[in-house]
Amino acid sequence: MNKNLDLWEQTFQQIIREKKPQHRWTLEMDSNLEVKSLPPGWRQYQHKGLARFQCSLCGRSWVSAQVVILFQMGLQKSYGHVKMRVFAQRCQKCSTALFEEPEFSQEGIERVLGCLVVRILLRCYGESVHLGATREDPLREGLLSGPHDAENCEACLLGIFCSSQSDNKVSNAYPALTRNIDNSTQDQQPAFKKRKLLLLFSFCVVMIFVVLMVSLHITGLL
Repeated sequence: MNKNLDLWEQTFQQIIREKKPQHRWTLEMDSNLEVKSLPPGWRQYQHKGLARFQCSLCGRSWVSAQVVILFQMGLQKSYGHVKMRVFAQRCQKCSTALFEEPEFSQEGIERVLGCLVVRILLRCYGESVHLGATREDPLREGLLSGPHDAENCEACLLGIFCSSQSDNKVSNAYPALTRNIDNSTQDQQPAFKKRKLLLLFSFCVVMIFVVLMVSLHITGLL
């Protein structure tokens, strides 16, 4: 992220100045930013973007459409400030993998910051303004519908919102970054299969009993 900091700042200035040329806004990267209660006048916003990662150990690369970005923004008179943190991911193939920073394309940066400015206009100025219709990236659409590797997502491990949290029941506390994850959903699957088999067996017993009774009845008539 540090190597693309200038690109993020320049893109943000271009978009915000077009909407609020009379106000001055700054964008700051903060690697320690956390979800928390904010002072009056400040707002919090979470976004998921599309980016590419590369493992510094094995060289493996992957693309994720669920790269979590946390923003905190405040406006005082004509001066506004945004703090931003992009959460990392790590390689699922390496047992000692490090958290890697994502690499965004120019289009990806514009999409993220465009959504941020829309949220600034809404929350800081009370204006509901759209930056124009944007064509959804087919790659992002497909990746969003696929599984999310919460076990190797820094945001999920820290309790930040991810789409997979409802499935994996990630704690809202800020635990140590380990590979432990709640497998309660998986644990419930065998019990569900047991109940299904039991119901099926009961149904078969009832049907056999009915067939037997009908056969005896017919035999008695004969």
